[in-house]
Amino acid sequence: MQRQLKAPVLRISETRGSPVDTSNKQTTPIGRIIQFQLPFANITWHRPQAVEVRQEDKISRLPIVDVTSRVIGAIVLTGLATVLVPFVFRTIFSRRRRNS
Repeated sequence: MQRQLKAPVLRISETRGSPVDTSNKQTTPIGRIIQFQLPFANITWHRPQAVEVRQEDKISRLPIVDVTSRVIGAIVLTGLATVLVPFVFRTIFSRRRRNS
């Protein structure tokens, strides 16, 4: 019997942690889970999304800004640009030399 290959699956869901009670407030951490299933591996990324604060009848949601992800993204894009831009210029100039 042959093993059947699974198609890649992307799932995004939200989790809620256990609420923490103080004298007049209740705070609940909220996270986001991104799961990517490949035939050979499962990749799961869980990151904080927000904190929900409940005070009497008022509920407010305070977002958590993840600066680290933005910095890592900028570093990766800078690295790609550093590699790809010279490659594209080299390809364009080598085609011009062949044609002339």
